[in-house]
Amino acid sequence: MKSLNNRFFLSLTLGSMGFLLAGCPKAKGPAVEPPPVEEEATAPDTETPVDAAGSALDIGTDYSAAPGVLDPVQFSYMSAELSDMARASLKKNATILKGVLKVQPSVKVRVEGHCDDRGTLEYNLALGERRAAAVRSYYGTLGVARSALSTISYGEERPVCTEADDDCWAQNRRGETTLKAAAAVRVPLAN
Repeated sequence: MKSLNNRFFLSLTLGSMGFLLAGCPKAKGPAVEPPPVEEEATAPDTETPVDAAGSALDIGTDYSAAPGVLDPVQFSYMSAELSDMARASLKKNATILKGVLKVQPSVKVRVEGHCDDRGTLEYNLALGERRAAAVRSYYGTLGVARSALSTISYGEERPVCTEADDDCWAQNRRGETTLKAAAAVRVPLAN
């Protein structure tokens, strides 16, 4: 008899637990459609293209490069020194950045430091930070608002080339200038 009571109690407990876990069915009412989402007529957040005429720059809400508009700069092996060629590219970039920030002061500019895959992870992260800091500092001397500038080091983590040769390593030793805005914007570029 005791065994029968235990089985009954066990089945009652398990049944109650199943009911509690399953919950009550949802009340069915009239279907409510969510309000329509307005789509912006801007470029996707992952790219920063220039329009066909080359007169405007679309800046999304994630940091991204502006290929063909802002030039990346290359560095020598184990160096964070800016070459004359890098300084010339950064002067061109600074002119564009000052124009963008004049029209849209909320745009953020981030300089990314990159390395080739030789050296330790820690060394490359530190070197990437020194490279990004060198570019940011030079932008500051050229009149780009320091409050809009930040840096990040990716070390060897974001290569543009994966071959193990000098040409490929040279491509990965770079500083890139990326932009983002609080909301996607289109900024006219001076010609």
